[in-house]
Amino acid sequence: MAVPRMKRAVLFLITAYVSVPVILYLFPWILGHAIYAHLLRIPFFVDLGRPEQLLNHTCNFYLTTEEGVSVGVWHTLPASQWEQAAGRGPEWYQETLGDGRPVIIYLHGNLGTRWDDAAGYHVLSLDYRGFGDSSGEPSEAGLTADALYLHQWVKTHSRGSRVCLWGHSLGSGVATNTALKVQEQGEIKPLNLKTLMSPLLVLHAEDDDIVPYHMGLKLYEISLQAQRERNTEVQVQMISYSANLGYSHNNIYLDPNLPKVVG
Repeated sequence: MAVPRMKRAVLFLITAYVSVPVILYLFPWILGHAIYAHLLRIPFFVDLGRPEQLLNHTCNFYLTTEEGVSVGVWHTLPASQWEQAAGRGPEWYQETLGDGRPVIIYLHGNLGTRWDDAAGYHVLSLDYRGFGDSSGEPSEAGLTADALYLHQWVKTHSRGSRVCLWGHSLGSGVATNTALKVQEQGEIKPLNLKTLMSPLLVLHAEDDDIVPYHMGLKLYEISLQAQRERNTEVQVQMISYSANLGYSHNNIYLDPNLPKVVG
């Protein structure tokens, strides 16, 4: 009895081993959906065009990053602007970007939408193409193009304010690619993280069950070593959160000292 069962199990494993690559070759879009999981729009049944259902002092607007691609953005105000925001429209929100306060562009991970942003400063939360109610299909180049477009838009309207890219999970890769593209436009030709010349802050929880802690530490060490070799004064910093805090992959925002860390 055991032998036939073992043969069936082995046959099943061989079939799966052979069929999965064939299926991915014939239907490559399956891999994209598996990586980005962008069709799962969390939270469910929320109109992303009406952010007041989840966040106060937040305005929704859309940007056309490429022909046929419209991406949704939420702009959440710093606390100092909350009282003035009542009844205001997108144009007023846009003008506030020039008040001299830092602007954070929040780039979420997969399985995310622009609802899960952090408060403080000016926060612009982007839904890449294919995520949330944004049109188009996601790709590495496409996500970077969307983030780069928003960065350029913010720089145009913020009148010299400091602009920070904040990436979470998948968004950390988008943030790095975007920073390198910005640097490239400044006529510095980057190749990878070793050539990044902008300040870098890595936040990682030791109990992260999605992206292992050692990977964040490795990125920090690579960047720090690169800055030392070039003898630059570009700040590279890593803050680790003890597993005892239970922040894991998604809850670093619970750190009460986070505004001071970023500031």
